[in-house]
Amino acid sequence: MKRKVVDFHAHAFHDKIAEKAANNLNEYYGIPLAGNGHFQILLDSMKENHIDKLVIHATATSAKQVEMINDYVASLTGPDIIGFGTLHEDYKQVAKELDRMEQLGLKGIKLHPVFQGFVMDDKKMFPIYEQIEGRFPILMHVGDKNTDAVTPKRAAHLLECFPKLTMIAAHMGGYSEWDEAEKYLIGKNVYIDTSSAIRFLPPEKSLHMIRAHGADKVLFGTDYPLSLHKAELEVFDQIGLTEEESEQILWKNAYRLLGLKKTRKKNVIEKK
Repeated sequence: MKRKVVDFHAHAFHDKIAEKAANNLNEYYGIPLAGNGHFQILLDSMKENHIDKLVIHATATSAKQVEMINDYVASLTGPDIIGFGTLHEDYKQVAKELDRMEQLGLKGIKLHPVFQGFVMDDKKMFPIYEQIEGRFPILMHVGDKNTDAVTPKRAAHLLECFPKLTMIAAHMGGYSEWDEAEKYLIGKNVYIDTSSAIRFLPPEKSLHMIRAHGADKVLFGTDYPLSLHKAELEVFDQIGLTEEESEQILWKNAYRLLGLKKTRKKNVIEKK
């Protein structure tokens, strides 16, 4: 029996910049790539592994990229591909663009403070968070050994300032800073995802963190092009979760968060 899986954290790059963007990720994090960044590789993996839905993300590294990236992500979406938009600290038409995101069918916002050049809980970002709070979920990169701009402690402070903000703290609450994530985020009112985390953690550590946090607040993700579905699911299956915990993480939580109906439809995969 095929199981239902939602990949909540995968990146989409235009073919013109895909390989450059993927290589930049490789150089910054020092993690071998599972693909060259082209979107078709992700679609092929989705089809081969019977993935129910993809949630795709891209981030604007300048204000002038915001609308273009949101248009691009929206152009890839369909019944089984869900898009998150992006914003930038220097972008001036936030309210208008949030309205446009809704019209485009985008379901959330992805922010990566390190690559976008801001500190997660800097007050300069507060006017943007105020407009997002209660309207869109944010998938936020958290954790980075090279900077303190995205620490789990800062993420916890941001949640204190915006208690109605629906945040997904990526990478189990803090890439490479999982002890700090346990201290500041685990058990709090925040989602976390498994991407670029469970394959670097001992299974017993992942199991402890998931159960301490609550499996109902954990989402599955590959972080493509850093990983793909087959390898990530193999690691996931080694954690030792119950069937119900696994189903919550693999699809039920995503469906609830995104307001999706719990009826399975055949995947529709086509090259865009």
